[in-house]
Amino acid sequence: MRRIILLTLILLSSTPLAHAVAGASATDTPEASSSQAPSDPALSQVAIDRELERFRRTEVSLHQALRIAEKIHPGSRTADISFEGGLDAPVYKVRTLQSGQIWESDIDGSTAKVLNTVLFSTVQGLSESDRSSLAALTTVSLRMSDAIRIAERSAAGKAISGGLISKDGKLAFIVVVVSGKDLKQVTLEPTSMRRR
Repeated sequence: MRRIILLTLILLSSTPLAHAVAGASATDTPEASSSQAPSDPALSQVAIDRELERFRRTEVSLHQALRIAEKIHPGSRTADISFEGGLDAPVYKVRTLQSGQIWESDIDGSTAKVLNTVLFSTVQGLSESDRSSLAALTTVSLRMSDAIRIAERSAAGKAISGGLISKDGKLAFIVVVVSGKDLKQVTLEPTSMRRR
């Protein structure tokens, strides 16, 4: 579930944009120094700039893509969402959780059409950390759509990705926001639990 967050942090760690990510440092993200990061910072900066420019021109917002994906499986909750502009058409990849199943939907960033929906995994097929995050997701009142709205207001920009992490045993929403020429990471830790 941390795929896009790790990808974003890997990309950010190897570029001048790294200083713009609020709350992320090399010590916070040991994965950022992995060998997966491109070796030429100029090439990775060009790729990031191209991706961000495509995102800025995309007509469908992250929030709209999230709503579309959640309608495919009524009652589902978004666990991970990301923008991918390197494909022929810009696409949002949205992973939703419903009844122990994780669905991945591709939403066209230009037309808002559903391109594909597949069963990505079952909760039981995930790592213990991911299972814990998803279990916590069902107990908090904050939803990914709320986290995106809060992050966009806080960072004064437009969200490009959102995901979940377990931080010190607590669920946290991580949203990356494009604000001007910067990327900002906003971490939200839900405090209230839903009571049944």
